[in-house]
Amino acid sequence: FSTAPNPAARPFIFAGGIEDRARASDCLAAAVLYEAGDDAVGQHAVAQVVLNRARHPAYPSTVCGVVFQGSERRTGCQFTFTCDGALNRQYSAAAWDRARGVAGMALAGYVYAPVGLATHYHTDWVVPYWSDSLEKITAVGTHLFFRWPGGWGKPAAFRQRSNGVEPGIGKMAKLSPAHALALGGAGVELADAG
Repeated sequence: FSTAPNPAARPFIFAGGIEDRARASDCLAAAVLYEAGDDAVGQHAVAQVVLNRARHPAYPSTVCGVVFQGSERRTGCQFTFTCDGALNRQYSAAAWDRARGVAGMALAGYVYAPVGLATHYHTDWVVPYWSDSLEKITAVGTHLFFRWPGGWGKPAAFRQRSNGVEPGIGKMAKLSPAHALALGGAGVELADAG
């Protein structure tokens, strides 16, 4: 692990309208649920990484853009659940409510400080090709968290701003009324496995 300071991220306050916030919240909730399961600590860590990326110039400036970056490909997506078919797995309404709670906190300024300015993570039983090129900064459960080396991993690099407009994501339409409405759909049923 890096011995350099691990500064916390600045609070992220979502600045878009009600519909855009609903889409951002549902994208973030999907990321924390499908990436960390129903583990609150892991969910907060994942949410922080997504928001760190949204502020970094190497990534899209929207929450949904970050979560679904590369999802149009079978491989190469930034978050595996967006391109491997995992979105077909249903979670209970209670699990979604908890994930939406974590997302809401993060979009209202909650900072999960232990992961600092991490923009990457992976489980401790794999070794992605990129892990040696980044600074490993902490572990949360069975996940290792990384930041960019040099200036790109410093607070000054996290300067990108969103205009508050979140895209409608087709892959979210069956899970999120906000996405279905943005895409012209109606009558969406929320995922509920009971």
